[in-house]
Amino acid sequence: MLKPELNIAFIGNYSPRICGIATFTTDLCEATANQLSPRSNIFAVAVNDTSEGYNYPSKVEFTIQQTQQKDYFEAANFINASNADVACIQHEYGIYGGWDGIYILSLISTLNVPMVVVLHTVLKNPTPNQKKIIQEMAQRAKYLIVMSNLAVTLLQEVYSISEDKVRTIYHGTPDFTSLNNSRYKKHFQVEGKQTLLTFGLLSPNKGIETVIKAISKIIREFPQLVYVVLGKSHPKVLEEYGEKYRTSLIALVEELNLQEHVIFDNRFVSLEELYAWLMAADIYITPYLNEAQIVSGTLSYAIGAGNAIISTPYWYAKEMLADGRGQLINFGDSDALASSLHSLLADKTKLKTLREKTYKFGRQMRWEKVAAKYLEIFKQTALTTDKRYLTPKFPPLLLREPPFDLAHIKRLTDDTGLIQHAKYIVPDRHTGYCLDDNSRALIMCAWAFFLLHSEDAKKLISTYFSFTHYMQNPDGRFRNFMDYQRCFLDETGSDDACGRALWALGYIIWRPPRNAYRSLAYECFQKALPHVHGLNLRGKALAMLGLVSYLRCYQGDESVTAKLRECANYLLDLYKNVSDDNWQWFEDIICYDNGIMPMALFQTYSIIHEEKYLKIAKEALEFLENTITQNGRLSIIGSRGWYKRGGIKAKYDQQPIDAAAMVLAYQSAYRVTKDREYLKKMRQAFGWFIGENDMGMSLYDHETKGCADGLMSEGVSLNQGAESTVSFLLALLAMVEEYEIAGLV
Repeated sequence: MLKPELNIAFIGNYSPRICGIATFTTDLCEATANQLSPRSNIFAVAVNDTSEGYNYPSKVEFTIQQTQQKDYFEAANFINASNADVACIQHEYGIYGGWDGIYILSLISTLNVPMVVVLHTVLKNPTPNQKKIIQEMAQRAKYLIVMSNLAVTLLQEVYSISEDKVRTIYHGTPDFTSLNNSRYKKHFQVEGKQTLLTFGLLSPNKGIETVIKAISKIIREFPQLVYVVLGKSHPKVLEEYGEKYRTSLIALVEELNLQEHVIFDNRFVSLEELYAWLMAADIYITPYLNEAQIVSGTLSYAIGAGNAIISTPYWYAKEMLADGRGQLINFGDSDALASSLHSLLADKTKLKTLREKTYKFGRQMRWEKVAAKYLEIFKQTALTTDKRYLTPKFPPLLLREPPFDLAHIKRLTDDTGLIQHAKYIVPDRHTGYCLDDNSRALIMCAWAFFLLHSEDAKKLISTYFSFTHYMQNPDGRFRNFMDYQRCFLDETGSDDACGRALWALGYIIWRPPRNAYRSLAYECFQKALPHVHGLNLRGKALAMLGLVSYLRCYQGDESVTAKLRECANYLLDLYKNVSDDNWQWFEDIICYDNGIMPMALFQTYSIIHEEKYLKIAKEALEFLENTITQNGRLSIIGSRGWYKRGGIKAKYDQQPIDAAAMVLAYQSAYRVTKDREYLKKMRQAFGWFIGENDMGMSLYDHETKGCADGLMSEGVSLNQGAESTVSFLLALLAMVEEYEIAGLV
């Protein structure tokens, strides 16, 4: 019978790294390869936790340094360039870099190859970040594979993942061919001994002390009893605590005078030797102290070997030892363990029956059987999953594009205005208020009412407008900051705040939710107008957006038109003085809110139809786009150093205000050029908010309706403040508006 041909990339830890998942990945890779044609390309991408790496076999064709995020992108590109039909990713939070291993999403979001994810950990009480990581993987993968039925339930109930997305396959085991252990006992010189075994990486949560105490209670009745603790200390435990736990166990053995009955074998043994030890054992014990273990490779191996098993009732053990396949005792209960051991050691028939029952169940867990099930899923994935589109003519609005929802904005708003920051999702009143955020929110709510007829937005407009009005000084300039006690914190706010307030006022003049608002907006606008001349680059660009909005209502106002031309020419003069063939920008640094400058020039062109404004707008936007686009997605200049001309681009922290500015810039570009390429780029920029970014993680929280404050080197910020959430909502409104008009929704 001809073996099928399929090309598979396995991603995870790999032998000879000392790690249970490394062993699993290696075994799965080898077992799958054995069932495929020699023409198949089966290779692995291994994760290193040391700079030296490991002496990997030839199947490992690419390595990732755990803490180097760039390696994850490079690994994805390597897999994309291979002929892989499917990728199989092993997941456990500790394998990968960043907060909770978030860097794996950088790889997943860059892959063009269909994928399945094997979950080695499914938590009952995940942190918000841990939960998001699993949900993001579920969105992008064809299937999630788990090794217990409880894991399926948890994914449904805790992570809101459909059962259709999940497949259950038991942990694989070697092919243990016999229950006869006499020759293996002879090999290890334990003939005539009643042999107990625990193996695996040693750490304080293993509960070995429970077994030692239990043995002390029955050793007089069973003097031939020997307990073998097989395995090195866990590398992470060794690094942090040394051999403190092993030393404490040895001390306990000496205290109880069990030196002749407890053997510590401090090695990570080969599969062949492990096989032999499992065959030599009469009873296998997993005395773990924590119930939250969804899978155990060591327990799986013991089942495959047909050991009689006694275990504490952690999740995986309860499921695998059901129906009388083993005995369960309470966590840390040495008396119960002693009683259970006594019942099996004193009754050879009972012990033999239990071993036979376990062995029979374990036959379905042989790697040959398990790999065949994985192979069926791999084939389904390769056949039924289209590779991600690269450059579609008109990409649809993201399937996960959320509805417009002001729930978090309302949470951050009181009767004074929009509170600046949040601690997680809770408004942080210590930070008070700022005009920047309230002006943004005023534009956003007015736009939402105009476009969507949102009543929630309409109710908030008065609050934000009142705050903007209150922050204006008698001379027309604006303050920016106010504390929670409503005390001003500055006499004159930044140029940005002044420009953004003018934008908000101009927008209210153009699209007033109520006609009565236009009068006050006009009054405030006219008072601020004389200050436009003295604003800096971003202040002028923001003010230009307000001037354009004003002129859409009062087209014949020549004085405001002249002011707009003056600002636009200022931007052009900066551009002329600074730019060259390699740097088409307005200043010698690219920092924040960058899309606003080309956006302002595009909008100026819509009022003053002079080609020079359009030309520079296109050039600057293209340069900015080339600077902040990587691997087909937005990779924003980070605030930890920005990007100085001739220097190195800072990668983090990436901020939502910049993604929103790009969405709005592309919208303005499309409006004046009707070039639908800008719609594609607009969608790409919006994708940054919902996972198409360097971390592969959504900043928008579908549960709270807030947006994270930034993308940091370790992961997504846990705080959801005003600027970030309003920025997201402005970008979302732009998407809805343009895609509805273009008929692409």
